[in-house]
Amino acid sequence: MEKKRATKFLFWILLAMLLAGGLFWALRPKPIPVEIAEARRGPYEQQVIEEGKTRAKEIYKVLSPVAGNLRRVRLHPGDAVKEGDLLAEIDRPGVWPIKSPVAGTVLRVQRESGGPIERGDLILEVADPKQLEVVSEVLTEDALGIKPGDPVRMESWGECRTLEGRVRRVEPGAFTKVSALGIEEQRVNVIIDFSGTTGHCEGLADGFRLNNYITTFRAEDALTVPVGALFRDGRDWAVFQVVGGRARKTKVEVERRNPEAALLKSGLKPGDFVVVYPSDELTDGARVVPMNPGARSS
Repeated sequence: MEKKRATKFLFWILLAMLLAGGLFWALRPKPIPVEIAEARRGPYEQQVIEEGKTRAKEIYKVLSPVAGNLRRVRLHPGDAVKEGDLLAEIDRPGVWPIKSPVAGTVLRVQRESGGPIERGDLILEVADPKQLEVVSEVLTEDALGIKPGDPVRMESWGECRTLEGRVRRVEPGAFTKVSALGIEEQRVNVIIDFSGTTGHCEGLADGFRLNNYITTFRAEDALTVPVGALFRDGRDWAVFQVVGGRARKTKVEVERRNPEAALLKSGLKPGDFVVVYPSDELTDGARVVPMNPGARSS
């Protein structure tokens, strides 16, 4: 009899434990779906990205040497001229010929029609269109990291697609420019030379726009994570490292950042997985499940 009661009591205890376990399993927080990425070693670049315009290196502004009556200018933009070729004539009385100071191409004609002209008035501009440079107006805070010799990749030019160059000079004086949003910005001109023969791309001429990617730093073997994995933990940087299906808050030391990746000095090792763009509901120790296909974590 007592044996039956003990067996029955044990049965109810086991049943209660099973029910409690099932209830706990049903009510425990579900894993949070997260996107994860792997910390990897590889090349890392820091770049300043700005638009720029091509500019003839030497532009000769042809001015009227005297006051008089300008005869109609027969030249047009794009016309080739040799040194000493006749560009314009001025009646004073007598005819004052104005000749080209160099061999090149007419860039712009300021005064085409005949009529009265004063001494010093601009008539036209002449330059060698093959001797080009690029001027990029860079924010002063970005210009602090740019130095002569930095490599530059230039894009958005027709069939040439990508052109190469190097920074020749960062001008010493800044200027104020109002952005498209109406914000006053301090900018400085960065002068870029084309490398080799890339500046002789067919059709490239003065005043053409290019997108410039100025490389200010490069490391061939750097440990990086997506910049979207970083968040502030007080004054430190941190990430959520995925270990055993849980998010573990891990402090990291960041050396540099660009719009896509962060270069780390310490805190992680190659092969570690981190949560990218962690949500506010994610906390230290929370269970997580990768939602990007093919991702695996330790």
